[in-house]
Amino acid sequence: MSTNSLSCTVADGIATLTMHRESTSNAIDVGVIRSMHLALDEVQKGTQKGEGGVRAVVITGSDDVFCSGLDLHTIDLNSPETRQRPHFETRRFMDPLILRLSAFRFPIVAAVNGAAVGAGMSLALASDIIIAAEDASFHPSFARLGLVPDAGITFHLARRIGAGRSLAALMLAEKIDARTALQWGLAYAVVPTAEVVTRAQAVARQLADGPSAVLGQIRALHASTFDNSLQEQLRAERSAQEMALETHDYVEGVRAFFEKRAPHFTEH
Repeated sequence: MSTNSLSCTVADGIATLTMHRESTSNAIDVGVIRSMHLALDEVQKGTQKGEGGVRAVVITGSDDVFCSGLDLHTIDLNSPETRQRPHFETRRFMDPLILRLSAFRFPIVAAVNGAAVGAGMSLALASDIIIAAEDASFHPSFARLGLVPDAGITFHLARRIGAGRSLAALMLAEKIDARTALQWGLAYAVVPTAEVVTRAQAVARQLADGPSAVLGQIRALHASTFDNSLQEQLRAERSAQEMALETHDYVEGVRAFFEKRAPHFTEH
């Protein structure tokens, strides 16, 4: 599947979504967001029909940039009404996309191949794992434009790097280079620029080979850990474990352990 602004290729169980808006450095507009929804729809439909066998997703950008943020060319500054209109239209699709990515059925890896600016940084943070190129950078630039950070960045960034660093980063709106992102825990790995997509796909392949249902439970438990009390989290872990014990993947994992071989997980 491909549109003028996004391509989706499937290989070896990995769906790779690549933004293509070179004239705007892959800036986000309603077209990009809707194309992502359509691509995720196709991934889910294909899996339900037994087609394609997608078990993980990679998101990246074309032309040496991940995403330059919201497309400011769509904004008319002449009045409060004209300023609000494109914002409302974008939020109508963007917020559901962030929620969808964060709760998606399969793991998501972001291959940040250049600048991830504003809402582009928000998009990267909606993934489970970020692989950054050596020349990648993260720009929480909202305040420099007189805007409040949005698209989930205040939620995801604080949980990824801690409240103190997150607050400072959002208020100062300064560029975070790849090495700093790695030190802060914003990125999982920094790799040579030419290898960022293949490395992200390799990580996605490792996740795709894992027990999908268990990985989904891990994602859900991780998301709830800052909101639950210890007792509530123990209860949630126990419930998730009881479901895991019912699966064939658990049987396969234990058998593989005793047989000293790699497990072959098959459940979606």
